[in-house]
Amino acid sequence: MSRDLRAALAELADQMPPTRTDELWRAGRRMRRRDRMRMATRLVAVLVVAAGLVLPALWYRPLPQPATGQAAVPGRVWTPWMWQGTVAQAPAGPATLLFSGDGLGLRGTDLFDHEGKVAVVGQDGSYRMLLYGGAQTVVGEEVQVSPNGRYVAQGHLDGADRNWLVITDLTDGRSRTFAGPDGTTCCAQPVAWAPGGRSVLVMDMPAYPAGFDPVTGYGVVPARLVLFDLTTGVSRVLVDELGDRWKLRTASLAAFSPDGAWIALSEGSRVSLLNRTGAVAWTRDLGPGRHLAGAGAFSPDGRRIATVTLDGCQDECDTAALAARTWRFGYLDAASGVDADGPAIGPVTAMAVRALGWRLGTDLVALTYRPEIGARKTSNVPFNDTGWDEVGDATLVALRPGGGSEVLIDSPGEVLAMDVPRDLLESGRFGGPARRPAPFPARSVILVPAVPLAVVLIGVAVPVVLWVRRRRRRLDGIEGLRGG
Repeated sequence: MSRDLRAALAELADQMPPTRTDELWRAGRRMRRRDRMRMATRLVAVLVVAAGLVLPALWYRPLPQPATGQAAVPGRVWTPWMWQGTVAQAPAGPATLLFSGDGLGLRGTDLFDHEGKVAVVGQDGSYRMLLYGGAQTVVGEEVQVSPNGRYVAQGHLDGADRNWLVITDLTDGRSRTFAGPDGTTCCAQPVAWAPGGRSVLVMDMPAYPAGFDPVTGYGVVPARLVLFDLTTGVSRVLVDELGDRWKLRTASLAAFSPDGAWIALSEGSRVSLLNRTGAVAWTRDLGPGRHLAGAGAFSPDGRRIATVTLDGCQDECDTAALAARTWRFGYLDAASGVDADGPAIGPVTAMAVRALGWRLGTDLVALTYRPEIGARKTSNVPFNDTGWDEVGDATLVALRPGGGSEVLIDSPGEVLAMDVPRDLLESGRFGGPARRPAPFPARSVILVPAVPLAVVLIGVAVPVVLWVRRRRRRLDGIEGLRGG
């Protein structure tokens, strides 16, 4: 560098104002604050996304939406979310269908949220749940919906006080509990709702076995049949000795006549007709393999009672033999119990069949059951051909007089049982809204998958933010060197 250039630079430097180090320090501190603020903003954004997965499950409480047009049974159902909101949490009004099963949304896992679930489909197609504390639950037999779809009867329910019988109002989600005969507080299982929904038949059982079966080794649970009046809360014992609960065919235990005055009762191979006081009008032995058709066995005019007769394996049966069973329909005269003529309904091939009622007075609506993979019937183990362990899939069908059938509900294979409000069934209202279950409202069990997901999101986002920050600083430094 020449002397003239050095002198010129020195003169220029003397003309420049002196640098204030305090201002440089403040500028650097402002830059660091801006960087920290940007990083905090990104973290908050990630947390907001994670919270968005969780908080709606806890805060969302929609009001029941009125159904548009007439209520109808949905033409299709899906397995609900494992965390689906409950009836008590967000009531959605009267039901058009109840179903239970063994899919993830209907059973949970062995580690948490295990079993004991019933899905309730509202008139707008929304899904809510009834929970039973890990107890395997079969809807239509252990849990039943009233004819108008407003009430559900069950022996117990999560969140309800312990008692003999629990009645849940689906319009507000509240449950009432009732004591049984002589003030008993255990245990009840609904059998059939009376027309009009003001009373319900109940199977009453003790809390503990009265002994043990020497052949099977299972406990003997003596049952009795009780008529419970919802209006008065009074229960009347109709049959004091119904038999061992584990040997009763719960798919066809009893049926009300259309006027509610008479009850057809199945005990082993015998069928009896009782009035509402328990007085017996007649008893008929049907012989092996013939049973009451189900809770909807009475014909619409009340003059006939439908029966089903099993052609196929009855004793030692593997899965294939159970699936190949055939059921023939017949009738009894309601006034005398003798065989009677009636609409010719074609035979059904299924492990079991259960009649629910008559659509428009002509078609018999029934559930047909396929066996679970690996299901077997043996002589030394109690077997229920509509039970939770034995059934692999259930389908709701309409059986037409003269032959032919129609599938009414297209369901996934996880559905093992269904129950339909009798008023909708008899008026032929099928094919209603078929909406996929919405993830919200949800129960707090959603935190099980949501919290780990949020942790993963944060774990991924933080390193990315730090890397972006370091890279930006490195690029700023390079640009600074280039500028210098």
